Amino acid sequence: MNQYQASIYPGNIANPTITHADPKRKNVAVCFSGGGSRALTCAWGQLLGLSALKDEKANPLLNDVRYISSVSGGSWAAVLYTFRPQKFTDAQFLGNSYDPSQLYYDQNKPGGLNVNIMGESALGKIPQNFANLFEPEPTKNIIADFIVITALKGIPLRTSAKWLWFYIVGKNVLADFDLYTFKNSIFKFHETPWQYPDAKYFSLSKDYAAKNIFSKTGAPPEDAFVYARTNSEGQPACPMLIINTNIVAKDYPGSNLAAPLQIPVQVSAVAAGIYGASPYAPDKIGGGGVDPFAFTSSLASLANTGEVSAGLSMAYTLTDITACSSAFFASILVDPMKAVVAALLERSDEHLHLHFAKFVENADKLIMSDMRRKLSEIRDELKKTDKRDLVPQYNYWPVSQITQGAAANQNTLFTDGGDLENTGIAGLLAQAQGTVNNIISFVNGAEVLEQINGQIIAATQMAPLFGVAYDDYHREFKKYLPDGINPFTHQTDPMGFLQVFDNSHAEFDALRQGLYASNGAGAKTDPAFCLQTLKVVKNPLLGITQTRPVNVLWVQNAQVNNWQKQVTDPALQQKITNGQQKGGLSEFAGFPYYSTFKKIHQTPAETNTLAQMWAWCVGSKASPLSAAIAKMFAAA
Repeated sequence: MNQYQASIYPGNIANPTITHADPKRKNVAVCFSGGGSRALTCAWGQLLGLSALKDEKANPLLNDVRYISSVSGGSWAAVLYTFRPQKFTDAQFLGNSYDPSQLYYDQNKPGGLNVNIMGESALGKIPQNFANLFEPEPTKNIIADFIVITALKGIPLRTSAKWLWFYIVGKNVLADFDLYTFKNSIFKFHETPWQYPDAKYFSLSKDYAAKNIFSKTGAPPEDAFVYARTNSEGQPACPMLIINTNIVAKDYPGSNLAAPLQIPVQVSAVAAGIYGASPYAPDKIGGGGVDPFAFTSSLASLANTGEVSAGLSMAYTLTDITACSSAFFASILVDPMKAVVAALLERSDEHLHLHFAKFVENADKLIMSDMRRKLSEIRDELKKTDKRDLVPQYNYWPVSQITQGAAANQNTLFTDGGDLENTGIAGLLAQAQGTVNNIISFVNGAEVLEQINGQIIAATQMAPLFGVAYDDYHREFKKYLPDGINPFTHQTDPMGFLQVFDNSHAEFDALRQGLYASNGAGAKTDPAFCLQTLKVVKNPLLGITQTRPVNVLWVQNAQVNNWQKQVTDPALQQKITNGQQKGGLSEFAGFPYYSTFKKIHQTPAETNTLAQMWAWCVGSKASPLSAAIAKMFAAA
């Protein structure tokens, strides 16, 4: 284990996420919600739209965003946008926006886009990668690959299970952009998909690391980092990114819980940690942040003022935080693992050997009876495995407890950021409180915007931020009761502690009405958005102490007929309409409300089309949302 010195940032000193955000950029933050590949696809289009939308000097508005806050699938997009190597240009990564009349399902026409063709270095290629999650042929299934690799290395399931989702995110989200580089070797048994020599820490820039990390007496090697994209002067070229996840609280207020209590965690390129606290004091967590490279380290002791000595047995990488931010998927992989192991054991020795040979040199020396025995052991272990075993787990030590030294270390479960708060606004306000005046919140959910029996069903993911609970069965909204009690279940609800906006004047009702009205009041004509000036309220869970007004432009994923009716290609028109009517697993099923799990894998046509819809909504002068965004930037 390597011993390094790391800076800590207690809550009573300046937060480096604020001090190192580019002050030349406008006072505007953008939030990308969770939602798997649907959220990534929407965010791709929204990034493209913000890039296409120009100010009075013809500069892209995207270049003026100061912060991005992301959750789950939104983090897949945001991490790649921020940290992809310089060789992946904006033109390759974002591509171009097209008028809906220029979109074609299966034709290549001058000036148009064949939506069945995906750019080799485009952000939109990620959803296609997830086909390997459902592949019935084991040699093409990513879960089978992970099981084979760990079996070859003799790693028991109790050790490897929590790293399965890490591996899937690394291979499917980050590897195409050189941000996950594991290569298996049977001759290097100490190297695993989660711990290998080329794994990199991450930071803001070489200049920042030189001044704030490598200047310490004990610091990680300079070649052990990747950095956010920089401009020709070596300065950050992207907004300050805040990635959201949670930890599961260890102390609970009795047994009357709707779900385990979770404490929000925010990770940026310069600090990682918890600035809030558990609603119940026994946890004694939080207290501030630490250099990201040391976030999951083992605390040894205090070093110099504002520094700790910490042990690191492995790098804390972009794969770690990206997997944690989207860990919802990890909890539903037990049954797919069982199915894959059963399929492997049904293979003949010849076919099984071919699979193992994918990862082994001199595969002719493999003894298949040994491999079958190891697979059988994994099968037996899976009988005792539940979803909690697949959730990411790391060491965590609270900045508030550093005087305890090694006694502060604790193994901790990390959960999907969206398990608690899916918009990214809560984490943004926790990190940048008092410094952000304007927020564009892209809520890229699968919730159909509609009115049922006089009740507008909208903004269900935003509701807890106003202290409001939503019951899906009754299609009803009610205010949370004191102490986080859900008014429908009468249990303590983790989301009951999330209120960050004053709702004393029915602000949440106004939001629902605004979203519904802008979308055509049932006609689904234009993008669903609503601009509000809201008062931020104090929140102990998030560490928010300042109350002040903030402008929030809410944008909810919704069907946009004024875009859809401009699609003139008959084949694409038919595909979209059929998908909206049939649902299920058909191509374009539910468009634009692709299922979070069933549509984690998308075809190029599904991804391109949804992204282009959002690029038009954000960047086209024909869209009223575009005008609202431009106005916010002009006033910022």
